[in-house]
Amino acid sequence: MLTLDDGRTFTVPIAALSDTGATRAGVALGPAAVAHLARESAVTDVVDRAVNALARGRKTRRELEVRLRRHQPDRALVSDALDRLTASGVLSDEAVALAEAAARLRRGEAPSRVRQVLRRKGVEGRTAQDAVSMAISHDGFDEVQACRELAQKRGRALGNHPPDVARRRLVGFLQRRGFSGHVITQVLRDVLTTMDDDGHE
Repeated sequence: MLTLDDGRTFTVPIAALSDTGATRAGVALGPAAVAHLARESAVTDVVDRAVNALARGRKTRRELEVRLRRHQPDRALVSDALDRLTASGVLSDEAVALAEAAARLRRGEAPSRVRQVLRRKGVEGRTAQDAVSMAISHDGFDEVQACRELAQKRGRALGNHPPDVARRRLVGFLQRRGFSGHVITQVLRDVLTTMDDDGHE
C-alpha cells in the first residue's frame, strides 16, 4: 500500500511502484505517475473482487465481467483486470467449459443442451464444442444410454398417469434435457413398454 502526502492511499503491485519510481519513501511523484498509480490501484481492486467471486464458484469471463461491472462501470478497468487473471491462469473459459460440460453430462443432460448452456455463459462456440467432446471422450458418455436412464427414472414417477399423458410428459422432459427426437424415439418404446408391463396402463 502506498500513501501520498495528501492522504490518498493506493494498493498496487510492486511493478507499478517500480514503473513510477515510488519504491522509496519521500519520492516526489508527478501528476502522470499519480494517475498511473490510481489506475493500477483501481485495477487491483477489481482483481481482488474477481478472485473473491471465483473462490465461490467457477465462472466464465463473461459471467465475471457482468458481476464486476455492477461495482466498476469502467469497462477498460474491468477488461484489464480480467486480462491479468487470464494471463496468470486464474481465469480460463476452457477450464470452466470442460468442468461444466463434464458435470452436466453426468447429470444426464444431452450434449446439445450442454453446448447451449456454455454458449449462454459466454464460452466461444469452438471452445464449447471441444469441451463437450473432451468430456464425452473422458467419461465414455453414451447419449442413448443417458437418455434411457433418465427416461426410466422419470417413467417410474409417471407410472400412475394414463399412457398418452405419461408419453407426452416424458417426451417433454427429455426434450428439455436436450435430447433429439431421434434419440428419444429409440428409448421411448422400451421405457413405455416396461411401464405397461409393470401394470401402469
